[in-house]
Amino acid sequence: MAFKGIAWGVVFFFTAVIYSTIPTYLIIRFWVWLNSFPVYTLSLFMLFLWIVAIIVVLIYIVAMIRAFIQRKNEEGLGIPRGVKGFGLVSTLVIIGFMLIWYFIFGQIAFFAMIPPS
Repeated sequence: MAFKGIAWGVVFFFTAVIYSTIPTYLIIRFWVWLNSFPVYTLSLFMLFLWIVAIIVVLIYIVAMIRAFIQRKNEEGLGIPRGVKGFGLVSTLVIIGFMLIWYFIFGQIAFFAMIPPS
């Protein structure tokens, strides 16, 4: 049972890292381009999505800590199935996408993107 809690904690850690680094990198990299439009709706919407990503990261940090602390609990971790499912599926999809992108193009997905001129 302790291994199951550690495994879920590692999955939640990778989910938090993915949802914190990729949106933060993209919002910093594309901020000047987003503000070049005469209407600032797109930049405000991207800022809103970045804040939502930060909230998701906080949820997964709490879930990671809870999984590590309650790893020896006989009744289970107490983490909802939706949090587990979304974390596992989204992490596998994004890591799979990044691996496929790397094997096809030889670049790291998301981090190789450049703003349009």
